Amino acid sequence: MKSPGKRVAVAVALCAVASLWLADEYPAFRFHGDGRFSGGPVFGYTVTMRPIPFAQAGEYVFHFRGLPEQEMTLELYAEGESEGDRDELTHLGTTLGAALVDQNGRILCQASTTAQGNSGHNWVLTSGSDEAAFWHRNCAGMLLKPPLAYTLTLRISNVDPKTPRINLVPVLHSDQLDLLP
Repeated sequence: MKSPGKRVAVAVALCAVASLWLADEYPAFRFHGDGRFSGGPVFGYTVTMRPIPFAQAGEYVFHFRGLPEQEMTLELYAEGESEGDRDELTHLGTTLGAALVDQNGRILCQASTTAQGNSGHNWVLTSGSDEAAFWHRNCAGMLLKPPLAYTLTLRISNVDPKTPRINLVPVLHSDQLDLLP
């Protein structure tokens, strides 16, 4: 017969192993960094960072690690803007720059251009009845891995005087289901 002390030790050891498994299995437990992690394997994952001013030149740096092994896309949501603001947002000379680099110095995303025109080299505005967001093809479908740390640097420069005084909210998101091993 086991003593009560041994039972407690075994229970504590099993809980520790279960906690480590859960931390590895669920990205929300292992995510650390500048952003709020949300979502899950069925509807996708999202990391929302602090807003940055669109009408003010500057450089903004975010650090994070522990993301799920997913293809993710960077979008810059224009707070308070929607489809009705498309002309105002797509005819600006303001330069948006983004670079996502892993801890090994590998560049996963690099873009620096305006949202003017309909060129495949510019930031593209996607919008709906209640939201508007910029994305760039160079910052879409980036495969991120749990053990790596990342640095996202955003730059706003050459601010066009017509740029609205709003914030851009950087968001990394995955779209695909994470049901298969």
